[in-house]
Order: sequence, then C-alpha cells, then structure tokens
Amino acid sequence: MKHPEECGYLQVPFDPIALFIAWLQAGGIFQLIGLIIAWIIIFIISSITTRIIRRRITRSGVPPDAVNGLVLALRLVFIYIAVWILFMVLPPDISGAAVGAIGGSSLLLGTAIGLSVGQAVRNLVSGLYVMFARPFHVRDYVRIGNTEGIVQEISFNYTKILQIDETSILVPNSTVLDSSVTNFSVDKEKFQLEVSEVLQDDSVRLSVLDKVTSVLGTKKIIRYVFLLGFHTSQNVNKLASAFDTVCDRWTDIFGFRPLYEITDIQQFSFVYQFTIFVDRPRKILEHKPGFLDDILHTVFAEPKT
Repeated sequence: MKHPEECGYLQVPFDPIALFIAWLQAGGIFQLIGLIIAWIIIFIISSITTRIIRRRITRSGVPPDAVNGLVLALRLVFIYIAVWILFMVLPPDISGAAVGAIGGSSLLLGTAIGLSVGQAVRNLVSGLYVMFARPFHVRDYVRIGNTEGIVQEISFNYTKILQIDETSILVPNSTVLDSSVTNFSVDKEKFQLEVSEVLQDDSVRLSVLDKVTSVLGTKKIIRYVFLLGFHTSQNVNKLASAFDTVCDRWTDIFGFRPLYEITDIQQFSFVYQFTIFVDRPRKILEHKPGFLDDILHTVFAEPKT
C-alpha cells in the first residue's frame, strides 16, 4: 500500500489563525471593517429595543422576573444574529466548522428563550382567565391574598387595585390565579335568598338586611366582612354594649347599621365578625380606619369616675 504522500496528497493541518491572516491579506480587512460596523449597529438597535420593551412591559404590570426574562431572550436573539453575520464573512474553511457548532446550539437558545418567556405566557393565560371567568369587575371591592381595595382596571397582564392608603398597586394576574380572592360586592339573587333564611327573632339583622334589599334594584351594595379578636378576659356583655354603641354611631356614615356576631371562641380570644354595608366602595377606604379606631377606643375606654 502506497503512502499518501506517494500518491500526490499532502495532509496539511487545519490552522484557523493562518487562514484568518491569509484572508486579511487577500482583502478580508474590508469585510472585517464592515462586520465591526454591523456589530455596532446591532448593539445600538439591541440597546434601544430592550430599553423600550422593558419600559413598556413594566408599565403594563408584568412581574420583574418576566420582564428580565423577555429582555434576556431578546438579547440572546441579537447575539445569535451577530454570530451568524460573523461566520458569513469569515473564510469558508473557518465558518464551515463554526456553523456546525452554532447549529448545535440552536436547541440551547430555544430552551433559554422558552424559559425566559414562560412567566410572561403564564401571566397572559391568567389574564384570559380573569377577563373571561370574571371573579370581579371594575369598581368592585376585593381582597386578593393580602391585598385589598377597589378594582380600577383589569387587563390581560394585571389587575390595578386602589388600596386603603390611596395608593394603587398592580397585581399580576398570575398572582390573582394563585391567591384566594374575596369579592365583597353583593349578588342580588344570592343576597335576597340569604335574607329569606335569616331567623325572624334576629330583629336587628333582619331590619338591616331588609333595608339593604330594598335598594338592590338601583345600586350595587358592598358587604365588607372582617374579623376582630378580643382576649377572653373581656366581659362579653360589655363588648356587646360597646359594639352596639359604635354601630349606632356609624349607621348614618355608612348608610346601613354595621352588624357583628361572635364566630369563634379560641383558647385566649373571642373572635367577632363585623359586617359593613355600603352603597359605594370608597366608603370602605375612607371610613374603615375610623370605624376600627372607634371600636378599640370604646372597648378599652377608661371607666368614668
């Protein structure tokens, strides 16, 4: 068997550096300058685009982790384009070997983009649920997890809530989907059924509910419920007397007399549920702090001497 050199073939080791220098000497310097200019243009476009997208998406209420993921995915796309341009102008011997490596990295790039935009897609799906399932509407008073207030806006990405301190918070719809949601707006038919089942000997409650029912045809009623606990050392009769005094004082302010009832007896506390009826949700924002303050000051007021 003849040696390859005897057949006229000479195996030359692959030297990318030598090929690159030879390419520059053959006029590749102009292509290299063009490549650098193209990279600068890509960098400028990437910076402007990511800045605009970050600003727009952040304003729309998308969570920070989703925003960062989308920006990262966009930057990876620009980097991928820049690398492809590089290998388009390089000598065929060098670019041919590199293209195979870039093609093999496509799966990795696709995975990175998929992970980056996953949160945004999940938030969009959650937005579709919120908008079509309608667990609440604009101007409803709601509690979403630990956030409560008046719904100001519902979009595909977020729900805007006006809180009791008059600040607005953007709650991602993915958070809405994962949290317990309480809508304090009264459904007319359900509320009327509830009134019909009230015990007739509970005259105070029945009077309040009848009054609420009488205006359901023209106004939306908000039934706001919260719990307060008092130590078992408190006298329940004195507590009831204090609650009655406070509820009477706030009847004209809320428009309906607040109701209360004991709902649980724990080891060291009595748990009372208070129910406030209002015709406008802003009354909850405006008067809830004062109502709570009045309860505490009345219960713990110093006895008159």
